[in-house]
Amino acid sequence: MDPFLRHGIDHLSPSSLRLWRDNQAVWIGRYLMHVPDEAGAKAWRGSAVEAGLDQVLFLGADHELAMRAVKNAWDGRAQGLADEETLKEFEALPAFLTQAIEATKGKPIPLTRQGRIEIKLPGISVPLRGFTDYRWPDYGLDLKTTHRIPSKADPDHVAQVSAYMMDTGVPFSLVYCSTKRWSTFDVTPIMAAEGYDRLLDAAHALRSFLDHASDARDALSMVAPDYGDFFFSDAMREAVRAAKRPIETLP
Repeated sequence: MDPFLRHGIDHLSPSSLRLWRDNQAVWIGRYLMHVPDEAGAKAWRGSAVEAGLDQVLFLGADHELAMRAVKNAWDGRAQGLADEETLKEFEALPAFLTQAIEATKGKPIPLTRQGRIEIKLPGISVPLRGFTDYRWPDYGLDLKTTHRIPSKADPDHVAQVSAYMMDTGVPFSLVYCSTKRWSTFDVTPIMAAEGYDRLLDAAHALRSFLDHASDARDALSMVAPDYGDFFFSDAMREAVRAAKRPIETLP
């Protein structure tokens, strides 16, 4: 039986393949063990800023009105959590929104928002799916919020939008926004081809791994987790550690 379907995986995504590259133990916990693993403050930040930018791009809202959408989106995810990291990200939201608005200033109303894409990877039985941030008839962009603007586009971000470009047939840009500035990187056809190869390589490596694993515990036996890695939430760390413990038997 196909290894993806045998393990109950009906599709892949750029983010799941990135996680597979970055931390295989967490990937196993999330996709094979189905451990609830809520995204943290950094992910909430990006979603909240996009909610505010939606108000600007689609409705022409000013910064104040857009911030209401930002805070509503944030509150819906944070649910009152107020630890140090969460407060830091919350306080930075107005500045992130300012830069996102500046980065998209003058752009017309987008054709789509969170438009679904799906492509077929050669040799992979399940489709790769994703969602574009903003798309216009002849181009698109993916928004990334970060406290440090990179000097060049992240290869995994390029891989992500390479799938968007293949499905939609239009060029995409990566727009990075910090609290102080923003920068745009156009994804060239050569970059997109390299990004696509990155997705394909990860998907085939994952397929081979799953083909050799009978179940989640067997899969975990093939990896050596670094429990100090930031990819581990407390819940994920506990679940993976428990699954890797030898099964105790009575004497």
